[in-house]
Amino acid sequence: MNGGSGAGGLRGFGDGHESGPGWPSGPQHPADLRTGDPHQVGPYRLVRRLGEGGMGTVYLGETPDGTRVAVKLLHHTIAADPDFRRRFRREVEAAKRVARFCTAAVLDAEMDGETVYLVTEYVPGPTLREAVERDGPLRGSSLDGLAVSIATALRAIHAAGIIHRDLKPGNVLLSPIGPKVIDFGVAHLSDTATHSSAVVGTPSFMSPEQFEGGPLTPASDVFAWASTIAYAGTGHAPFGNGPLPVVINRVINGEPDLTGLDGPLGTLVARALAKNPAQRPAVQDILDALTGSSPVEESWVTTLPGGGRRRRRLLTGVGAAVAGLAVIATVVALWPSGGDPHASASATSSATSTRSAVVIPEEPTPIASTASKAPTGSGGNPLREPGVRFAYKQEPDPQRQAGVWNGQGRKADAALMRALAAVPHPVNLNMPAAEAGRTVASTVRVASARHAVPVFVTDHVPMKDCSQWGEPDERSYRDWIDRVAKGIGKARTVVVLEPNSLTRLPGSNSCSQGSKAGAAERYRELAYAVNRLGKLPHTAVYLDGGIKGWPSLVEIADRLVKAKVKRADGFYLNTADFQETDELVRYGESLSRCLYLKMNNGGSTCTGAEIDAVPAGAPLTHFVIDTSRNGKGVWQPPEGKYADPQIWCNPPGRGVGIRPTTDTGSELADAFLWLRSPEQSNGQCTRGGHGPQDPVYHQVDPQGGTWWSVLALDRARNAVPPLR
Repeated sequence: MNGGSGAGGLRGFGDGHESGPGWPSGPQHPADLRTGDPHQVGPYRLVRRLGEGGMGTVYLGETPDGTRVAVKLLHHTIAADPDFRRRFRREVEAAKRVARFCTAAVLDAEMDGETVYLVTEYVPGPTLREAVERDGPLRGSSLDGLAVSIATALRAIHAAGIIHRDLKPGNVLLSPIGPKVIDFGVAHLSDTATHSSAVVGTPSFMSPEQFEGGPLTPASDVFAWASTIAYAGTGHAPFGNGPLPVVINRVINGEPDLTGLDGPLGTLVARALAKNPAQRPAVQDILDALTGSSPVEESWVTTLPGGGRRRRRLLTGVGAAVAGLAVIATVVALWPSGGDPHASASATSSATSTRSAVVIPEEPTPIASTASKAPTGSGGNPLREPGVRFAYKQEPDPQRQAGVWNGQGRKADAALMRALAAVPHPVNLNMPAAEAGRTVASTVRVASARHAVPVFVTDHVPMKDCSQWGEPDERSYRDWIDRVAKGIGKARTVVVLEPNSLTRLPGSNSCSQGSKAGAAERYRELAYAVNRLGKLPHTAVYLDGGIKGWPSLVEIADRLVKAKVKRADGFYLNTADFQETDELVRYGESLSRCLYLKMNNGGSTCTGAEIDAVPAGAPLTHFVIDTSRNGKGVWQPPEGKYADPQIWCNPPGRGVGIRPTTDTGSELADAFLWLRSPEQSNGQCTRGGHGPQDPVYHQVDPQGGTWWSVLALDRARNAVPPLR
């Protein structure tokens, strides 16, 4: 593939597959100039567009002598920011100091005029990631040569006082004259990198210290070098794929999967992936080992965080424990509550935002939330604080789909997928106890350092969804909850307990399995979780409140009381349906009044008259609403067309709803959150027919919980308010 634009100095110059708020670069599908595009910038004639991002537009240009270059033109709104120009000037000057071998050179820049632009070498060729996806892993001398070239580029970058901080397969271009490392301006200068509160990089290729807030040194790039070479030689990222908290936990605590990478290079890569930066070889030692100047088994000179050097032997032996696929970039960012719920989701509005990175603004402006609300459970409910910000991950499946569709020319659909990917989703804890505890601990470590609030959905209660899934018994579930609680500690978090745990109660009409004894056990399990998590100083806990009409108002109120909702922060609604938000708010307020009646008179039937008679100022239970799939409300199928329409199962024409916010307009509604993934299949629906095809989609639906691009696009196109 030709047509790549080499990227040099500024943050966000990537491979075009993980486009987002920063610069696009790398191989693009070129397009002619559009109306309004300049034909000349300084001395450079612009030939065609190479790509566009939140920071500006990249063009294929020509110098007066006909040499092809990549011209990166900043948006006027960003260029008008004096602080950004100052950072831009500093990073450009640093990038110019980088020796040109094995990197895409920064050739020129205009930083003072009305039009601000950067000119870099134009590098034709695919990214390393594209080449591996297309042709498979590299072998033999090709892999050894790549390792030498990338290490050589890092030596040049470090010599200029820069730490890359986002080295990955997408930032290595395979040009006709050899590999070129790009995007090294994602890093700040090394003398300021240790003071930045932003975590920049692509999680599967980042070093542990980048997540843990430790000082960043050239050793951080050595870790990324090893991860990149491991990907090139095996076809998968060494710490696998999956939800961001899981990947972070693997990077910090797990062992890399280097299956297929053996010999001296495999040993070298394993040592460069040491958790402790001081135990990694320096770049020069890597080059010495690869070029035969120093054997792999020798002691290494290792750069320490303070800049000093000492000799020590590196750790030997790496277990191949974690299998994985090529990683699609994910994002952790901040979603300021109380903002415009109609605004499209984006990683950050800052002019310094990057794509494919963990991005958190250094000085976010607090935005007022709803009025102060008296807590019903723990005294430290973060949803009732002013200016709460949600920590979230960018979903990898829609982001990956965006890359595919962008490459196919489906620009509008790709844009919708990127917007869908960037909406805050919770961390779903559907995993064994040990992994759940580590995942929670890793998540809160990253979020707490940046004053953000993660949302966890526990999903491991025994007999969950009336099946054999979940923990095997009550005792093991208590241990599971203990692990989650230990991982949270004193952090500010929101925990949504066990979707469908009260609506599909064992022994009830909706769950024929189990018995009254099973129901009693479920109440004890949930009550234990409420008590254990509710005692944490800054954790909010919510119980399953079902939806309007399922179960009945009085029935779900009875169940909530037995599950100790009085000790929780409230209940949640709509994780199993598509009911409209306004209707759910009214229903939630009625359920709150019914709960008040039940707590004061267990025999109440919660008639309309009784609910209306609840005194003003009575202490009422709060709630949250899942708005992830209810933008268009409930599906109304043509009457008589299907024997059993299964309106809850992959309904067509539905859209995502209001984006997460605490600005709900109701004193009792603490927040609107996305608690389920709207782009995942509900299961294989047959609408009462013989199957196996779904007569709505004319195909066999994916298994429940599976990413489905057809459904994702439907949800995104029908979003209310629109995603864009």
